[in-house]
Amino acid sequence: MHEQIPTGASRLARLRRATGLDFHVLVTLLSRSWNVIAGATTVIVLPLRLDSTQQGYYYTITSLLGLQILFELGLGQVIIQLVGHEVAHLEGADEAKFAGDPTRLDRLSSLMQLLRRWYMVAALLFGLAAGVAGCVFLARRGDLPPAQWLGIWIIMVASTAVNLMYVPALAMLEGCGRIGQVARLRMMQSIIGYCGLWLGLILGAGLWSAVMVPLASAVSTGLWLRRAHLYDWLLRRVVDPANRIAWRRDVLPFQARIAISAMSGYFLFYAFTPLIFANRGAVEAGRFGIAMTIFNALSAVGTSWVYAKTPAMAMHIARGERKELNQTFFGIFKRSLIFTVSAAAGVVVCASLLDWAGVPQMTRIASPGVLACLALVCSCNCVVFSLAAYMRAHREEPMHGVSVTGAVATTLVAYFGSRVGMLPMSAMYAALTAFVMLPWTILLFQRYWRRTQ
Repeated sequence: MHEQIPTGASRLARLRRATGLDFHVLVTLLSRSWNVIAGATTVIVLPLRLDSTQQGYYYTITSLLGLQILFELGLGQVIIQLVGHEVAHLEGADEAKFAGDPTRLDRLSSLMQLLRRWYMVAALLFGLAAGVAGCVFLARRGDLPPAQWLGIWIIMVASTAVNLMYVPALAMLEGCGRIGQVARLRMMQSIIGYCGLWLGLILGAGLWSAVMVPLASAVSTGLWLRRAHLYDWLLRRVVDPANRIAWRRDVLPFQARIAISAMSGYFLFYAFTPLIFANRGAVEAGRFGIAMTIFNALSAVGTSWVYAKTPAMAMHIARGERKELNQTFFGIFKRSLIFTVSAAAGVVVCASLLDWAGVPQMTRIASPGVLACLALVCSCNCVVFSLAAYMRAHREEPMHGVSVTGAVATTLVAYFGSRVGMLPMSAMYAALTAFVMLPWTILLFQRYWRRTQ
């Protein structure tokens, strides 16, 4: 009996099983990996084309744009979960429509129509509120005259408001299982935006180059959605009034809790740079901003496996398939954690070696000690994000207590710690994440893991 020699196709199949890379995971991973490459390239190019003060303004402005979280109120995550639970009982007839229970189709359509109106209002409110608040904040420090940043800020706020308006369309498509298609769009718009940013920096456009990333995203998403026939079909369906989604009954209980977590997210991940900008100036804000950008990008890549399978987990729960749910989750969670810990450690080692070698550009980024603290935060957050995704797939939000406590504590750490120094502040942030938020999340997760239905 001759031993069968593995073919290229069989080797590829084994590799895909080992890594858990189906189309949706692979494209999501590629998209987020590109963001790491883009972030790393930006970290290199920015110090060469901007001075320390301009670099600080760049990272402060991008952090302030994160205020959109306060207006989105976590509805993006709510949409993915609600849509996933409805789609679990429908059949995907083709890329342009679903077939099945008319009641569930009506619920989907009414949800999209409702959220489209809400996000238009939210985008307008964000544009007005963030535009004015950002102008006041940036002018207060006065390291650069308004003539050098005011026009940039207005364009970036307007572009971000347009992107906020598109959130329900993209979240709906992801909830319908089109994770890979949406990830492909995000990768393409990111490539266009960052290439525009780098080209502008090289050509001497300075801070004006920063407008390219949100502007490219707004334009490309608008053009892409014109060909998203499924979304258009759901919006245009005539809905039986008896089958409409009831906001108070079907959306508000879940959304109210997740909104608290979503708003807390701004203070957990975006408050550091503006507070450092206010307390220590643009230069220190820029150094810490680069470090946060690196680890946030690594975190996004590391959680790609879990994020891509979120709709699938919601569908397993809707069908009562607990065994399949847990098998899916632990397979992707293991891969996410291995990647994140390895990558975060690699960043710290590389930065330490470059700092030891005396590379001049290392003065524009946070010290190796600060990077080590952020690497620990990044690794712990991989666990927190993954377990939270599992729990939220049940259309429940148990993380609001963790999020609010973490947000308040993180803001206090950022405000008072930045007055003392970057390393003490980072050490307190790491301790908070590792010894409070992580154990608390694990305790919450155990209740869901023990469920039988």
